[in-house]
Amino acid sequence: MSRDTTKPEPRKSSTAERRKTAAKQAKAEQASDLAVGARLKVVREKAGLTQRELAKRSGVANATISLIEQEAHAPSLASLHRILGAVPISIADFFAIPTSQKNVLFYDAGDLAVVSRGAADLRVLGSERRDKKLQLFVEHYQPGAGTGREPLVHEGETAAIVIEGTIEVTVGGEKRVLTAGGGYQVFGGQPYRLRNIGKIVAVVACACTPPMI
Repeated sequence: MSRDTTKPEPRKSSTAERRKTAAKQAKAEQASDLAVGARLKVVREKAGLTQRELAKRSGVANATISLIEQEAHAPSLASLHRILGAVPISIADFFAIPTSQKNVLFYDAGDLAVVSRGAADLRVLGSERRDKKLQLFVEHYQPGAGTGREPLVHEGETAAIVIEGTIEVTVGGEKRVLTAGGGYQVFGGQPYRLRNIGKIVAVVACACTPPMI
């Protein structure tokens, strides 16, 4: 008798399963952007708790605490509230603390915290230190994209350099076109807007003090 050696075809994932996986990945990315895991580790260690002790106090699985701190799992608001209640610390205070006490921070391109994605892509350095006095943004604007219809207003100082492309800066009734190497500095809460009027992606490095976020 001959044996059927045909291997069964691998089961194809359904659309619902793919959507569920994508949703989990998006949620994990959001948690990473907010540095939930890094903040939780700082809070836990400051309270002198192990992951197991925090899990026991909060009624959450030890594996869940570990995954959160690895930025691999985004807890629901209710779960986060329960975990922080076991420390204890409020959610407001939790997101206000710095996630690092280091005085020197290094970043690769993919490490910058995301402020916004899409036609206007903004990344920021130093998101771990909420006690910083200076904030630096790396901004990418697709052709035609910019900061939006509403002008930006910052009660402090803002300075920027155009790295690539062509940017139109509108301040009050004045418009100025800047290309690579050009820049601007704004004082005292003067409203302004940016727009990429060129044909390539515009890259801008922008610093402000005090920090915007």
